[in-house]
Amino acid sequence: MNMQGKMSVYRGCTPVVDAEYDSESERSATEAIVWALADAVGVDPTDLPPLFDYVDPDALNALFESSDRGTNGDTLLSFQVDTWNVFVRSDGCIRVCDATRPTDPEPVFESTTA
Repeated sequence: MNMQGKMSVYRGCTPVVDAEYDSESERSATEAIVWALADAVGVDPTDLPPLFDYVDPDALNALFESSDRGTNGDTLLSFQVDTWNVFVRSDGCIRVCDATRPTDPEPVFESTTA
């Protein structure tokens, strides 16, 4: 759905973890995603399958690097790791949803505009 030039992306799965990454910190977007997934699954991050089996970590980090990253959340990437849907927004928001727990469609994230 497009409202005032903004695209809304919907999810049909239950959110289980919300996390953030900060491009100014030592931790990359990829590392923050791995920790969010580990939290959702309930395991140590080293017990997860390699993220590169599902998405290119270098491309992901390049997409969300600090110098070009918008603070308004215009860029949104989604991918699936096993039964987990992962959504990453350019303003640092990460949401992990359980695809085995369907819900009525809702926006992945609340609008970033007033």
